[in-house]
Amino acid sequence: MKKIFLVCLIAIFLSGCAQTSKFVYPSKAENLIQLYKETKYNLRVAVLPFEEKRGDINKSNYIFYLIPLMIVTSGRYERPDAARPFLTTSEFDFDVSEDIAKAVVTSLKRSNLFKDVFFTFGGESINADLIIKGDIESMRYVGKLYSYGISVACPVLWLLGLPAGTSYNELSLRLYLTKKDVEEPIWEYAFTKESLIVQGVYYNWGKDVKGYTSLLEEGMNDAIQSLDRELSSINFRK
Repeated sequence: MKKIFLVCLIAIFLSGCAQTSKFVYPSKAENLIQLYKETKYNLRVAVLPFEEKRGDINKSNYIFYLIPLMIVTSGRYERPDAARPFLTTSEFDFDVSEDIAKAVVTSLKRSNLFKDVFFTFGGESINADLIIKGDIESMRYVGKLYSYGISVACPVLWLLGLPAGTSYNELSLRLYLTKKDVEEPIWEYAFTKESLIVQGVYYNWGKDVKGYTSLLEEGMNDAIQSLDRELSSINFRK
């Protein structure tokens, strides 16, 4: 009976780790800053796909939890969108270059800084007054699995409420605003945000990469306030 119980536990947790996480932005509309009730600048802004500047090393040592007396194992990913598995999910559905740019559009629209903000691969930028580009400098994920030195029996301790592990998310972006057909930015802003959660069967299960949404929300709220101050300080006009 003990063996059957243990096999069932392992099956339950393996099936849980088979789910896919998807990047959704925003988590809530009210999490995005709204600076003005009405449009401040009567301008159209085009947002292009972000440039890839991340490293490309993804390394997982989770399997080593099978070794007796191993207490902690980990997965370290520079490109979590191209990695698997995570602590409690299998993969991350995230088209980083495009999805981040579209998230920037959503945040800017919410702010009411500009009359119109839209995503484009480049062709429609001719219809814009301003262009926003960006670099994805870092998007690290570090997951740690706690096996407590008891190998495949560790889910028993998880069921008792002990942590299954932790997930660390880091997001580092750089944004540029330029006038159409002008290379020199009139505004540049960089931010790095990070979060760490403790996960267990009864808390934060399946939220391994959920932090990237809140990190981008926070970063864009800061960036939009910086952009507003910069445009105001130079008495910006079309």
